[in-house]
Amino acid sequence: MVKLEEEDIEFIDNYLENSEIFYADIRMEMTDHVASEIELLMDSDQTEFYDTFKSYMLSNKSILLDNNKRYIRGADKSILRRLWVELVKLPTLLVFSLIFFISYKWLSTIEVESLRHYMALFPVVSIVPFCTVYVVALKMFKLPRFSGIERLAFLYMFCFQLLNFMSSFSGLYIQSRSNFYIVAIVMSIIATLSLLIIKITIMIINQYRKNYKYIKS
Repeated sequence: MVKLEEEDIEFIDNYLENSEIFYADIRMEMTDHVASEIELLMDSDQTEFYDTFKSYMLSNKSILLDNNKRYIRGADKSILRRLWVELVKLPTLLVFSLIFFISYKWLSTIEVESLRHYMALFPVVSIVPFCTVYVVALKMFKLPRFSGIERLAFLYMFCFQLLNFMSSFSGLYIQSRSNFYIVAIVMSIIATLSLLIIKITIMIINQYRKNYKYIKS
């Protein structure tokens, strides 16, 4: 059985990266797959690596690029599944209830007009912890581009837009202290979602650090 040399594996990896398969975890899986296919072809056809690689890519490059898109969609679905699983857990409900209680007590000390100004800041403030964890983790662990980690940023930006809309919309209906429970609910949703996304970020980063010991920098 033919076995590819290390420089052949690196050549495949570089080729895929230059073909805009940027995420390291997806590229590693594709590199393993392509290497296995080429080894089989070289063994059966008795050909050299570069000739076999060129022929294989002419026939399969479009399929690999389509698979790259499929892997990315899979990463998005995986993140959403994680978020849903965490949302329905009892600890999440307890955290939401605690934040609601604290928020409602704090709101009782705020004037109505001042509260409308504060509400515009809630979604913005929620970004700070996530960005801190995200950037610090990438710098500290020197992680390359992973699909799951980068797609989290897209999820959070979507959540930010949603929470910003909720905050602005609910602010229009705050006429008296009797409606402050609406603000407390919005604040609790924003804070709970932010904490969950931070938790999921840490979980995914730890998973990649465990599963991908060697990544070309």
